[in-house]
Amino acid sequence: MIGRRNVLFALAVLLGTAPVAHARDIRIATWNLGWHLSQAEAKEWIRDCGQPFSLNPASGLFEPSTTGATKPGWELKWGRNAKIKWDIAIKPPCDVYQAGFKIVPVTEAAYQKRAQQLQDFIRTNLDPDIITFQEVSGATAVREVLPNNGADYEICSFDTFKVQRLAIAWKRTLGTGSECSVIAPLSLPDLAATDQVRPGLSLTLQIDGKPLRVMTVHLKSSCVSPLEDRGKLDGGGDACAILQKQMHPLEDWLEASSATMPVVLMGDFNRNLSHEKNSIAKSAVRSDGSDPASPLPAGVLVRSLYGEVNDGAPASSALLHLEPECQVNPVAKQLCERSKRELFDQDALKPLTKADSLGCRNPIGLDQMLVSASISVPYSATKLAIGRFGGTRPAGQSHSDPLLAISDHCPSKATLQF
Repeated sequence: MIGRRNVLFALAVLLGTAPVAHARDIRIATWNLGWHLSQAEAKEWIRDCGQPFSLNPASGLFEPSTTGATKPGWELKWGRNAKIKWDIAIKPPCDVYQAGFKIVPVTEAAYQKRAQQLQDFIRTNLDPDIITFQEVSGATAVREVLPNNGADYEICSFDTFKVQRLAIAWKRTLGTGSECSVIAPLSLPDLAATDQVRPGLSLTLQIDGKPLRVMTVHLKSSCVSPLEDRGKLDGGGDACAILQKQMHPLEDWLEASSATMPVVLMGDFNRNLSHEKNSIAKSAVRSDGSDPASPLPAGVLVRSLYGEVNDGAPASSALLHLEPECQVNPVAKQLCERSKRELFDQDALKPLTKADSLGCRNPIGLDQMLVSASISVPYSATKLAIGRFGGTRPAGQSHSDPLLAISDHCPSKATLQF
């Protein structure tokens, strides 16, 4: 009987009728949730922002106090150079939610409503098999905004480094996960602790017996586009100098990971890769004109993160950049297409930030999705509108608690055949 089966199988192979493994459609997404905390952490944050602060003449800082002229944290002047005794590496600043450039004090009820809105949005508009998050405090914060409180998902995250952390969630029915690893070199550990940036997060999935490695990143901010002076990697200032240092560990991860399996790399790059692709020739990727596939010579600066990291050497490391379409309306679609080649200021982007369009404050140019060139991508990636949920409104007569934006970014999604 066994011999007959082997003969029949051999004949099936010759006739082209042997069973073959069919590719599975996998929905992927990435979303920066903007200083997102768990409900328990948010309760403490709301308490701390509501406490009274007064100016300490000795330190020159506003500090928690019950004496002198005090005001709550919600009323202080925040920003990069805020004179406040507060560590944003541990907890968000108090100005996360604003309306009309004024801080909106947050309540626990408002934060709970925001979490429910996130759950509903993810279930209705994304339903992802794999989703990566940026600016989340950890696994609990993510589970609370996944459909059914994350009962159908596994989550890879961490609770070290700074509070703007990363997470990868995948459906249990998709496959098993292993090697949930923080990629510490991306945080640039040789820098002083205050200057260190966010690490990466990597995970290996087994899907229908095939391995897939997923990485999410949130790279250094404020060095967005090579089309503006402050965004030039080889001379745009301190932020670009830090992003320049992150390219080497990112490429190291890509080459090592892709040597044994396909990869998905997505997250908040804080870098407009479309501008790099469309404005920087291969011969200009490096300041000395050398081939980006060769080792980077000492002292040579890189002008294109995309060109340097995705140099196609080795061949297994070649990536496909999934540039999303904005399908919410014709105006948004046209603006998104133009923005891949043109530099838009904030005024030009305003139509995209409105409630009848994408709705988010950071609609395009920052969040990126890249997959191994060997992976089939049958449809265009999409930038999803969050519409009215992208705006924060203070408490009023019609709602005793404020209404909080679910994020200042819009999610991106795509479908892979794997």
